[in-house]
Amino acid sequence: MYMIEELEALANELPALITAQKTALQMAQQQMTALKDAGLIYANEYWRDDKYMYLNYPTEGDGKRQRRYVGCDPERIQAARDGIQRAQDYDRLLAETRKIESLLLQGKGRLREAVNTLAGKSRW
Repeated sequence: MYMIEELEALANELPALITAQKTALQMAQQQMTALKDAGLIYANEYWRDDKYMYLNYPTEGDGKRQRRYVGCDPERIQAARDGIQRAQDYDRLLAETRKIESLLLQGKGRLREAVNTLAGKSRW
């Protein structure tokens, strides 16, 4: 009987664990949407004469790099830096969502295996 009680206790833990992962995934996706709506800038700062800021974007397929002038206006500089930070935060959240999705996929596979085992349908 102890084995059955332990199995039931493990099964009772599942809803809370699934809900926690689901909530974390939804929150990360909402934050990603907000960041994307605010604008992401995938570029690096470049300063000319330590006075004028430019944004250097990644090299494109043709080998050319786009450079955008920001200038020396503190508000424009801060807006550019905020966009760069949003892009970094977005990428961090994207990695987090992929990790959660991987955990959920692994959990689903193992639960399917457990259900099949308990139903006497295990495949070896």
